[in-house]
Amino acid sequence: MKSLRILLTGGSSGIGAATAQALTAAGHRVTILARNEAALASVAELCPAESIRYQIVDVTNEHDVKLAVDEAIAQWGGIDACIPNAGLGIFEPLKTAELSDWKKMVDVNIGGVLNTLHACLPSLIENKGHVIQIGSIAARNVFPNSGIYCATKHAVLAISESLRIEFRDELAVTTINPGAVDTSFIDQTKDDELRENYRPQFEQGMQPGFIAEAIAFAVSSGGKGVFSEMTMRPDRR
Repeated sequence: MKSLRILLTGGSSGIGAATAQALTAAGHRVTILARNEAALASVAELCPAESIRYQIVDVTNEHDVKLAVDEAIAQWGGIDACIPNAGLGIFEPLKTAELSDWKKMVDVNIGGVLNTLHACLPSLIENKGHVIQIGSIAARNVFPNSGIYCATKHAVLAISESLRIEFRDELAVTTINPGAVDTSFIDQTKDDELRENYRPQFEQGMQPGFIAEAIAFAVSSGGKGVFSEMTMRPDRR
């Protein structure tokens, strides 16, 4: 398979960092975006130097995302695949949650996806590219203490379906829906008791590399078919 030019947000840790390593190991060229420069640099050091580049970007900043995408296109001549991976979850009962936390999840999990997609779409369409969305099992379920997070992932799935319908002949669209993954995701929950109650579930979850393998597999399928949706859950044996 030819080397693809890929833009990946949230590339400084967790699923994003593992995906950057998996995709560059497969011979693709990847631009990773995130806010933490030191973490981005650390991820880049684990990838082939000629296949990785990074930029400090807050995905909620429309202007900065557009500049980063334009620079990626200028550097590598276009974008063949876009993975708007950046996201967060803050678990809290609805009646005690802070409005600012709800808005933060919406801004990152929906707004960040929209900013990234809108900036990438012209190049993706030109190159008959691939959009790989990072959803969640929360995209098809609603769980206690995570209603707004679930709503944002429902939105991601709806955006994916809209892209698939409207760009059927121009884009491949895949949504990856993981269950619990062993990352620092749960650390963003402020309620100490709730966070520690949930922590074992995440620590017993899938490794980020397993999700990265699924993403790389979806990318490698170009021309043979499209994985429109992939759901992964931890092995509880």
